[in-house]
Parts: sequence; structure tokens; C-alpha cells
Amino acid sequence: MEANKNKKNGAMLQIWLMFLVMGVVLASGFFLIPKTEDERQKMMSFLGTTNTGEIVTPVADFGSFAPSSPSVKPKWKILVAETNECSDVCEQMIYNMRQVHMLLGRSTLRVERYFLTDLDKISDQELENIKGINPFLNIMSVKPQALESILLETSAAWDMKSPRYFVLNPEWKAVLFYTADHDPNGLLDDVKHLLKYSPMR
Repeated sequence: MEANKNKKNGAMLQIWLMFLVMGVVLASGFFLIPKTEDERQKMMSFLGTTNTGEIVTPVADFGSFAPSSPSVKPKWKILVAETNECSDVCEQMIYNMRQVHMLLGRSTLRVERYFLTDLDKISDQELENIKGINPFLNIMSVKPQALESILLETSAAWDMKSPRYFVLNPEWKAVLFYTADHDPNGLLDDVKHLLKYSPMR
């Protein structure tokens, strides 16, 4: 009888310990959930990620470029930013961005492409050429000072002597950036990953 009683008490103790461990894990998970985008970015930096792009921290707000009355559902965005003349490198990056967009398959409609540039530094002929070989590309004018102010306090700030890719979430917040040296396949993988784990709009 005594042996059975001890066995029963031991089993109950194991059950209570299991509930205690589960409670601690759930409570820890609750308190560790990032409440803001900045907190999420810090956690991503701390834990490490599989992305090939560089994390923008804190996130950069490109909301000043958002249309005042969007007619479609908010989408993720890939953009190339170039405030100088669009060189061969710039044109190649715009082309790579188009290819990445096409390779998204069924998710293509969840993403849109942008080219941010100083239109005063691009000839009309060059602009028409870019539009001609890049259908559905949204082109917006930006002055170097305006772009610099958006990125000034972030990890994505740079001298703007060369173009860069940025990935923006549907709220126009830049979360990743890439230099011209980054492999476009890495950009494709990152965008696929973001779309996979982001809610459908």
C-alpha cells in the first residue's frame, strides 16, 4: 500500500512539474513577443535570421511616398533608390528587380516595384527606355536630401554614390536593404520568406 501511495504521489508531482514548466514557457513567450516593429527588428538582430539582406534598424519610414488615396490593397514593395544618373549598375538592378518580381509566381500580385530617383538627373530618353523595358514599374522623384533624412538615423544610411535595393512592408516601412553586390537570388529568397509569413491583405 505504501509503495502504491508513493508511486501515486510521484506521478502527481511529475504532472504538476509539467504544468509548471508549460506555464513558465507560455509566460516567457508572452513577454518576449515584440510589441512594435522596432522591437521585432531588435529581436531579429539578436536571434539571427536567414535573410541575405541587411536589416534596417530602426525601420525607415517611406510613407511620404505613399499615395494619398490608394486604390488597391497595400502590398509589399521592392525598390531601387538612385539619386545620381542611372548608370549601367542602376539599370541592371532595375532589371534584376523585375526578374525577382516575375519569379514570385502566384505571389506576384502581392508585390509592387518602385524606382526612386532624382528626375532632374535623368534625360527623358533614358526615362522612356527604363519604362519601356520595365512594365508596371512605378517611378518617383526624390531629392538626395529627402532620402538622406529618411535614412539618417538608421543602419541603411549611406553616401548615395551607388544605388541600393530596399524591401518595404505594406505600411511603407523599409525592413531590408541590399547593395549592388548582393546576389539577386538572395533578394528573391528574402521576399518569398517575408510573403510566406506575412498575412494576406
